[in-house]
Amino acid sequence: MTDHPACKPPSDPARPSPACPLSAPAPLTPPDSDLRGLPFMPLDTVRLLDSDLFALSTGDEFKCAVALWCKAWQQVPAGSLPDHERVLAHLSGAGAGWPVMRAMALHGWVICTDGRLYHPVLAEKANHAWKARQAQRARANRRWHPQESTDRTSAVAASDGAAAYARESTRESTADSTRESPQPDIAGLRGARLSPAWQPDATLQAFASTLGLDPQGVAERFRDYWLAVPGARGRKADWGATWRNWCRREQAGGGLRSARPSHPLEEQAMRLLRRGAGAG
Repeated sequence: MTDHPACKPPSDPARPSPACPLSAPAPLTPPDSDLRGLPFMPLDTVRLLDSDLFALSTGDEFKCAVALWCKAWQQVPAGSLPDHERVLAHLSGAGAGWPVMRAMALHGWVICTDGRLYHPVLAEKANHAWKARQAQRARANRRWHPQESTDRTSAVAASDGAAAYARESTRESTADSTRESPQPDIAGLRGARLSPAWQPDATLQAFASTLGLDPQGVAERFRDYWLAVPGARGRKADWGATWRNWCRREQAGGGLRSARPSHPLEEQAMRLLRRGAGAG
Protein backbone atom coordinates (compact mmCIF):
# COMPACT_ATOMS: atom_id res chain seq x y z
CA MET A 1 0.00 0.00 0.00
CA THR A 2 1.18 3.54 -0.72
CA ASP A 3 0.67 6.72 1.19
CA HIS A 4 -1.85 8.96 -0.58
CA PRO A 5 -0.19 8.39 -4.03
CA ALA A 6 0.57 11.39 -6.23
CA CYS A 7 -1.17 13.71 -3.76
CA LYS A 8 1.52 15.68 -2.01
CA PRO A 9 0.86 18.06 0.88
CA PRO A 10 -0.37 21.44 -0.40
CA SER A 11 1.49 24.60 0.46
CA ASP A 12 -1.65 26.02 2.08
CA PRO A 13 -3.21 23.56 4.59
CA ALA A 14 -6.55 25.40 4.38
CA ARG A 15 -6.98 24.37 0.76
CA PRO A 16 -8.06 20.99 -0.61
CA SER A 17 -5.32 18.58 -1.67
CA PRO A 18 -4.30 18.53 -5.36
CA ALA A 19 -6.43 16.56 -7.75
CA CYS A 20 -6.08 12.79 -7.71
CA PRO A 21 -4.05 11.06 -10.46
CA LEU A 22 -5.70 9.76 -13.60
CA SER A 23 -4.78 6.22 -12.58
CA ALA A 24 -6.73 6.44 -9.32
CA PRO A 25 -8.84 3.37 -8.51
CA ALA A 26 -12.61 3.33 -8.19
CA PRO A 27 -14.05 3.95 -4.68
CA LEU A 28 -13.42 0.99 -2.40
CA THR A 29 -16.84 1.06 -0.72
CA PRO A 30 -20.36 1.62 -2.20
CA PRO A 31 -21.40 5.28 -2.41
CA ASP A 32 -24.48 4.62 -0.23
CA SER A 33 -22.66 2.62 2.44
CA ASP A 34 -23.56 4.17 5.80
CA LEU A 35 -22.40 2.76 9.14
CA ARG A 36 -23.44 5.74 11.26
CA GLY A 37 -25.06 4.57 14.48
CA LEU A 38 -22.88 1.45 14.48
CA PRO A 39 -20.27 2.26 17.16
CA PHE A 40 -18.36 -1.01 16.84
CA MET A 41 -15.43 -1.08 14.41
CA PRO A 42 -13.50 -4.37 14.05
CA LEU A 43 -9.75 -4.14 14.66
CA ASP A 44 -7.44 -6.84 13.32
CA THR A 45 -4.84 -6.70 16.08
CA VAL A 46 -2.42 -9.19 14.50
CA ARG A 47 -2.46 -7.30 11.23
CA LEU A 48 -2.02 -3.97 13.02
CA LEU A 49 0.92 -5.04 15.18
CA ASP A 50 2.69 -6.47 12.11
CA SER A 51 2.13 -3.29 10.05
CA ASP A 52 4.65 -0.69 8.97
CA LEU A 53 2.52 1.96 10.64
CA PHE A 54 2.98 0.38 14.06
CA ALA A 55 6.71 -0.10 13.46
CA LEU A 56 7.50 3.36 12.09
CA SER A 57 5.07 5.81 13.70
CA THR A 58 5.55 7.86 16.84
CA GLY A 59 2.91 7.84 19.54
CA ASP A 60 1.29 11.05 18.25
CA GLU A 61 1.37 9.85 14.64
CA PHE A 62 -0.20 6.53 15.60
CA LYS A 63 -2.89 8.38 17.59
CA CYS A 64 -3.75 10.53 14.56
CA ALA A 65 -3.89 7.47 12.29
CA VAL A 66 -6.28 5.61 14.58
CA ALA A 67 -8.43 8.73 14.96
CA LEU A 68 -8.77 8.94 11.17
CA TRP A 69 -9.83 5.28 10.99
CA CYS A 70 -12.54 5.88 13.57
CA LYS A 71 -13.77 9.05 11.85
CA ALA A 72 -13.78 7.34 8.44
CA TRP A 73 -15.97 4.54 9.84
CA GLN A 74 -18.76 7.09 10.42
CA GLN A 75 -18.38 8.84 7.04
CA VAL A 76 -20.49 8.28 3.91
CA PRO A 77 -19.28 6.36 1.99
CA ALA A 78 -18.16 4.28 4.94
CA GLY A 79 -14.41 3.90 5.33
CA SER A 80 -13.55 7.10 3.44
CA LEU A 81 -12.29 10.59 4.27
CA PRO A 82 -12.63 13.94 2.52
CA ASP A 83 -9.46 14.99 0.71
CA HIS A 84 -9.16 18.37 2.42
CA GLU A 85 -6.19 19.29 4.57
CA ARG A 86 -8.01 21.44 7.12
CA VAL A 87 -10.74 18.82 7.57
CA LEU A 88 -8.14 16.07 7.95
CA ALA A 89 -6.29 18.13 10.53
CA HIS A 90 -9.50 18.46 12.50
CA LEU A 91 -10.59 14.83 12.17
CA SER A 92 -7.17 13.52 13.19
CA GLY A 93 -7.01 15.75 16.26
CA ALA A 94 -3.59 17.01 15.15
CA GLY A 95 -4.70 20.61 14.63
CA ALA A 96 -1.76 22.86 13.82
CA GLY A 97 0.58 19.88 14.02
CA TRP A 98 -1.06 18.18 11.04
CA PRO A 99 1.69 18.98 8.48
CA VAL A 100 4.17 17.09 10.64
CA MET A 101 1.83 14.15 11.33
CA ARG A 102 0.32 13.95 7.86
CA ALA A 103 2.59 11.48 6.08
CA MET A 104 2.40 8.78 8.74
CA ALA A 105 -1.24 9.45 9.72
CA LEU A 106 -2.25 8.84 6.06
CA HIS A 107 -0.08 5.74 5.74
CA GLY A 108 -1.93 3.25 3.52
CA TRP A 109 -4.64 5.66 2.35
CA VAL A 110 -5.26 6.07 -1.39
CA ILE A 111 -7.25 8.66 -3.29
CA CYS A 112 -9.97 7.31 -5.58
CA THR A 113 -11.86 8.60 -8.58
CA ASP A 114 -14.57 10.18 -6.42
CA GLY A 115 -11.94 12.48 -4.90
CA ARG A 116 -12.08 10.86 -1.46
CA LEU A 117 -9.44 8.96 0.49
CA TYR A 118 -9.85 5.23 1.21
CA HIS A 119 -7.83 2.77 3.26
CA PRO A 120 -7.99 -0.74 1.69
CA VAL A 121 -7.97 -2.57 5.02
CA LEU A 122 -10.61 -0.30 6.55
CA ALA A 123 -12.68 -0.51 3.36
CA GLU A 124 -12.61 -4.32 3.58
CA LYS A 125 -14.01 -4.19 7.13
CA ALA A 126 -16.55 -1.51 6.17
CA ASN A 127 -17.86 -3.54 3.21
CA HIS A 128 -18.36 -6.55 5.46
CA ALA A 129 -20.20 -4.46 8.07
CA TRP A 130 -22.36 -2.78 5.39
CA LYS A 131 -23.45 -6.15 3.97
CA ALA A 132 -24.32 -7.31 7.50
CA ARG A 133 -26.37 -4.15 8.13
CA GLN A 134 -28.25 -4.58 4.84
CA ALA A 135 -29.00 -8.21 5.69
CA GLN A 136 -30.30 -7.21 9.14
CA ARG A 137 -32.55 -4.55 7.60
CA ALA A 138 -33.87 -7.08 5.10
CA ARG A 139 -34.71 -9.52 7.90
CA ALA A 140 -36.48 -6.77 9.86
CA ASN A 141 -38.42 -5.71 6.76
CA ARG A 142 -39.55 -9.28 6.09
CA ARG A 143 -40.73 -9.54 9.70
CA TRP A 144 -42.61 -6.26 10.01
CA HIS A 145 -43.64 -5.72 6.35
CA PRO A 146 -44.06 -9.22 4.95
CA GLN A 147 -46.14 -8.22 1.92
CA GLU A 148 -43.71 -5.48 0.85
CA SER A 149 -40.71 -7.73 1.28
CA THR A 150 -42.42 -10.48 -0.72
CA ASP A 151 -42.88 -8.06 -3.61
CA ARG A 152 -39.18 -7.15 -3.57
CA THR A 153 -37.58 -10.55 -3.00
CA SER A 154 -35.95 -12.58 -5.74
CA ALA A 155 -37.26 -15.90 -7.02
CA VAL A 156 -35.18 -17.78 -4.44
CA ALA A 157 -36.48 -15.73 -1.54
CA ALA A 158 -40.01 -16.02 -2.93
CA SER A 159 -39.75 -19.80 -2.92
CA ASP A 160 -38.73 -19.71 0.75
CA GLY A 161 -41.73 -17.53 1.52
CA ALA A 162 -44.02 -19.86 -0.40
CA ALA A 163 -42.80 -22.77 1.72
CA ALA A 164 -43.57 -20.85 4.91
CA TYR A 165 -47.02 -19.97 3.60
CA ALA A 166 -47.70 -23.59 2.65
CA ARG A 167 -46.94 -24.75 6.20
CA GLU A 168 -49.30 -22.12 7.63
CA SER A 169 -52.26 -22.83 5.37
CA THR A 170 -52.02 -26.55 4.52
CA ARG A 171 -55.36 -27.39 6.14
CA GLU A 172 -57.23 -24.61 4.35
CA SER A 173 -55.71 -24.37 0.87
CA THR A 174 -56.78 -27.14 -1.52
CA ALA A 175 -56.65 -27.51 -5.25
CA ASP A 176 -60.44 -27.42 -5.45
CA SER A 177 -60.77 -24.14 -3.58
CA THR A 178 -58.11 -22.57 -5.80
CA ARG A 179 -60.09 -23.46 -8.94
CA GLU A 180 -63.44 -22.34 -7.53
CA SER A 181 -62.58 -18.71 -6.85
CA PRO A 182 -59.63 -16.28 -6.91
CA GLN A 183 -57.48 -16.22 -3.81
CA PRO A 184 -58.44 -13.37 -1.45
CA ASP A 185 -55.92 -10.85 -0.20
CA ILE A 186 -53.35 -12.37 2.14
CA ALA A 187 -52.62 -10.34 5.28
CA GLY A 188 -49.12 -11.79 5.45
CA LEU A 189 -47.12 -14.98 5.49
CA ARG A 190 -47.93 -15.41 9.20
CA GLY A 191 -51.67 -15.01 8.63
CA ALA A 192 -54.15 -12.95 10.65
CA ARG A 193 -56.84 -13.54 13.23
CA LEU A 194 -60.50 -13.35 12.32
CA SER A 195 -62.09 -9.97 12.96
CA PRO A 196 -64.92 -9.96 15.55
CA ALA A 197 -67.04 -8.13 12.96
CA TRP A 198 -66.29 -10.64 10.19
CA GLN A 199 -69.17 -11.60 7.88
CA PRO A 200 -69.02 -13.85 4.81
CA ASP A 201 -69.34 -11.88 1.61
CA ALA A 202 -71.87 -12.69 -1.09
CA THR A 203 -69.59 -15.23 -2.77
CA LEU A 204 -68.92 -17.10 0.47
CA GLN A 205 -72.63 -17.06 1.39
CA ALA A 206 -73.49 -18.42 -2.05
CA PHE A 207 -70.98 -21.23 -1.56
CA ALA A 208 -72.65 -22.21 1.72
CA SER A 209 -76.09 -22.07 0.11
CA THR A 210 -75.03 -24.40 -2.71
CA LEU A 211 -74.22 -26.99 -0.01
CA GLY A 212 -77.69 -26.61 1.50
CA LEU A 213 -76.49 -24.67 4.56
CA ASP A 214 -77.84 -21.54 6.24
CA PRO A 215 -75.07 -18.98 5.67
CA GLN A 216 -75.97 -16.86 8.71
CA GLY A 217 -76.14 -19.80 11.07
CA VAL A 218 -72.87 -21.21 9.79
CA ALA A 219 -71.26 -17.78 10.04
CA GLU A 220 -72.18 -17.46 13.74
CA ARG A 221 -70.70 -20.85 14.58
CA PHE A 222 -67.64 -20.20 12.39
CA ARG A 223 -66.98 -16.80 13.95
CA ASP A 224 -67.53 -17.92 17.56
CA TYR A 225 -65.25 -20.91 17.11
CA TRP A 226 -62.30 -19.10 15.54
CA LEU A 227 -62.47 -16.13 17.91
CA ALA A 228 -62.09 -18.60 20.77
CA VAL A 229 -59.07 -20.43 19.31
CA PRO A 230 -55.94 -19.12 21.09
CA GLY A 231 -52.47 -18.33 19.81
CA ALA A 232 -51.06 -19.07 16.37
CA ARG A 233 -53.70 -21.73 15.70
CA GLY A 234 -56.25 -18.93 15.42
CA ARG A 235 -54.27 -17.16 12.65
CA LYS A 236 -55.07 -18.05 9.05
CA ALA A 237 -53.60 -16.82 5.79
CA ASP A 238 -56.83 -17.34 3.81
CA TRP A 239 -60.11 -17.07 5.73
CA GLY A 240 -62.12 -17.63 2.54
CA ALA A 241 -60.56 -21.07 2.08
CA THR A 242 -61.08 -21.78 5.79
CA TRP A 243 -64.78 -20.93 5.40
CA ARG A 244 -65.21 -23.22 2.41
CA ASN A 245 -63.56 -26.15 4.21
CA TRP A 246 -65.75 -25.46 7.26
CA CYS A 247 -68.88 -25.54 5.10
CA ARG A 248 -67.83 -28.83 3.51
CA ARG A 249 -67.38 -30.38 6.95
CA GLU A 250 -70.77 -29.11 8.11
CA GLN A 251 -72.40 -30.53 4.98
CA ALA A 252 -70.80 -33.87 5.83
CA GLY A 253 -73.14 -33.98 8.81
CA GLY A 254 -70.86 -33.29 11.75
CA GLY A 255 -71.26 -29.55 12.01
CA LEU A 256 -69.05 -28.17 14.75
CA ARG A 257 -68.25 -31.68 15.97
CA SER A 258 -66.95 -32.84 12.57
CA ALA A 259 -64.76 -29.76 12.34
CA ARG A 260 -63.16 -30.58 15.65
CA PRO A 261 -59.37 -30.52 15.20
CA SER A 262 -56.95 -32.80 16.92
CA HIS A 263 -54.70 -30.06 18.29
CA PRO A 264 -54.96 -29.75 22.12
CA LEU A 265 -55.37 -25.96 22.02
CA GLU A 266 -58.28 -26.20 19.60
CA GLU A 267 -59.87 -28.95 21.69
CA GLN A 268 -59.66 -26.67 24.71
CA ALA A 269 -61.25 -23.85 22.70
CA MET A 270 -64.08 -26.22 21.71
CA ARG A 271 -64.75 -27.12 25.33
CA LEU A 272 -64.82 -23.46 26.35
CA LEU A 273 -67.17 -22.65 23.49
CA ARG A 274 -69.60 -25.45 24.44
CA ARG A 275 -69.41 -24.50 28.13
CA GLY A 276 -70.29 -20.88 27.28
CA ALA A 277 -73.19 -22.01 25.09
CA GLY A 278 -74.51 -24.21 27.94
CA ALA A 279 -74.29 -21.38 30.46
CA GLY A 280 -76.29 -19.10 28.11
